[in-house]
Amino acid sequence: MKTDTTVPKWMSRLWIAVPAVSFGGVGLEMLLLSAGFERAVWAGIAGCVVASFILFYQAYNKPRRDIVSLFVPLYAVLIFIIPNDISAGLIVQVFYASTITLLAVRVEKLFSAPRSEERTMKQMLNEYIGRIEPLLALIDEETGHAVAQALLTYRFGLYKNTAAKCTETLDLLKASDPLPTSALEDALLILRERAGDLAVSRVTASPEHTFAEADYEYLAIPLRPKDVEIPATLDLDNALVLLYAVGIETSPDDEQPLEEHQRFIIQILESYKDKLTT
Repeated sequence: MKTDTTVPKWMSRLWIAVPAVSFGGVGLEMLLLSAGFERAVWAGIAGCVVASFILFYQAYNKPRRDIVSLFVPLYAVLIFIIPNDISAGLIVQVFYASTITLLAVRVEKLFSAPRSEERTMKQMLNEYIGRIEPLLALIDEETGHAVAQALLTYRFGLYKNTAAKCTETLDLLKASDPLPTSALEDALLILRERAGDLAVSRVTASPEHTFAEADYEYLAIPLRPKDVEIPATLDLDNALVLLYAVGIETSPDDEQPLEEHQRFIIQILESYKDKLTT
C-alpha cells in the first residue's frame, strides 16, 4: 500500500519564470547598455540571482528534490555577488541563465512524479494489531499472559517449556466463553509442533498443523502456501506474529519483555516485504 504526495497544479508552470526572469534581466541589461547606462550589468545580475531563488523554490516544493537545483542560489551568490576572479559580464550571465533554464526543465520533467511512501514494517505491525482487535477483545488477561509466555519461552530456546506452555494455553482457550477464533488455537498448535521438533532436533517436512482457510483474515502475512517456497515456514511466521500481537495487547505484565523482542517480529515481516507491499 502506498501513499502519493502531490504538489499544486500551479507549480507545474513555475519553471517558466526561471528563463523569463534570468533572460529578461539580460535583455534589460542590453537595453540599458545601448542607452549608455553605466551600471547596466546589475540588471542582468539581478535577473540571474532572482531566477536562482525561483529555481530553488521550484525544486524545494517538488515531491522529490534535486540537490543541484537547491544549491543554485549559493552558486549565484558566489559568482555574481561575492568579489572573485570570474567575470560577471554578459557572456557569463547568458551562460548562467541557460544553465538554470535547463535545470528548471530537468526539475519539472524528472522530479514532479509523486513520491511513493512505503509503509514501514512497524506501521504494518500496528495496522495488523488494529485489524484483529475483535479477536483481541475476546482474550482475557490470564490467557494473554499464557500466550506471551509461550512465545517468550520459544524465543529463549526453551522448547520443551514452550510445548508445555502451548498445551496449557490451549486448555485455557477451550474453557473460554466466548471461544476466540480458531486462528489463535491453530497458531498455538503450530508453535507447539515446531517447538517439539526443535526439542529433539527433528525437522518435519510436512507438519501436521497448519492454518485453515477461515484463519487467513487474522494473519499478518495473508499469503497462500502456493505463493511461498516453504509453506511450513510461512505458517510458523504467521503463528509467531499472531501470538506476539495477542500477548502484547492482552497481557500488561508481559508488555515490556515482548517489546524487547519486537525487532524479531519486524524481521519476520521484513522477510515478506516484497510480497506484502505489492
